[in-house]
Amino acid sequence: MRAAVFFEPGKALEIRELSLDPPREGEARLRIAASGVCRSDLSVTTGTLRSPLPVVLGHEAAGEVLETGPGVDGLAVGDRVIVSLSPECGECLFCREGRPNLCVQMAPGVMNSSMLDGTTRLRDGSDSIYQLCGIASFAEEAVVCARACIRVPDEVPLERACLLGCGVLTGVGAALNTAAIEPGMAVAVIGCGGVGLSAIQGARIAGAETIVAIDVVPEKLELARELGATHTLDGGSEVRRELRKIARLGVHVAIEAIGRTETIETAWSLLRPGGLAVVVGMPKARETARIRVGGFFQEKRLAGCVYGGAHAKRDIPRLLDYVRSGELRLDPLVSHELPLEAAQQALDDIARGAGARHVLVLG
Repeated sequence: MRAAVFFEPGKALEIRELSLDPPREGEARLRIAASGVCRSDLSVTTGTLRSPLPVVLGHEAAGEVLETGPGVDGLAVGDRVIVSLSPECGECLFCREGRPNLCVQMAPGVMNSSMLDGTTRLRDGSDSIYQLCGIASFAEEAVVCARACIRVPDEVPLERACLLGCGVLTGVGAALNTAAIEPGMAVAVIGCGGVGLSAIQGARIAGAETIVAIDVVPEKLELARELGATHTLDGGSEVRRELRKIARLGVHVAIEAIGRTETIETAWSLLRPGGLAVVVGMPKARETARIRVGGFFQEKRLAGCVYGGAHAKRDIPRLLDYVRSGELRLDPLVSHELPLEAAQQALDDIARGAGARHVLVLG
């Protein structure tokens, strides 16, 4: 089967014929129908996120079950599924506390680009190839943790459902779970890529009265209005001053969806007393953001957000219901549909800030 492999920094992805080992205990083999292309995939190639190499990128996947390994219940050959990043083991401290987005079993996939047992199922001849997030969806097939597979109703195309596996769940989850936006609130979203646009939709679904979209790309701001923003601001302007014309005291919630220290600082500056800044974007881990500590004495709060604070097995079915009802719109998020051979083009586009979400269509 074919896959797009990242071998070393500074070099483009290569399309290779790889072999795939059969699924082991608790695993499933999928035919990948579609894979979203996420900024996190780009971040691996730039070194912002670290992964052992060579690695097959891709973690926002939907496909069809071809085979299941021993001990797999509740999943059958032919099932159409989305793959969650979290295996939700149900046994670790975080799962028991109701925070499966922090499940400790995510660590091998996220940090080591491997399956739960620390090995990989991909081979290039006799050489092992790593699997980003234990998924590796820039490929025609993948072996994944069966617990991470969530069924998709027939009426939702897999070419759109794949987005729920990461970007949309992260953005909507930031609004509904981490920020817990309530009706009537004022919200600002900094960055109108796939995650930011999803956060805007989450704020709309939650009943926010004022939703301010902030970006430097006019086309993205236009799309933000289509998806629920009530106001837009050019991120290159005096954002704090312009926002005060819309929300005099500042916003209840500011969601940062870019991953830059300066926009994290901006999010903090936009808050009203008692407001919450939610950081979804991922700068380099050792970078430092500067915020005015006086805000703490106005009960302003700063929160991180991993995977939308999501309980994937609960939240992805909810999002699928929103998709079927029309409340959550996926079609406008997809700016490009591309074949596997264009995976590098998709990463280059993301680096330039072009488009909202790219989807590799494989099946």
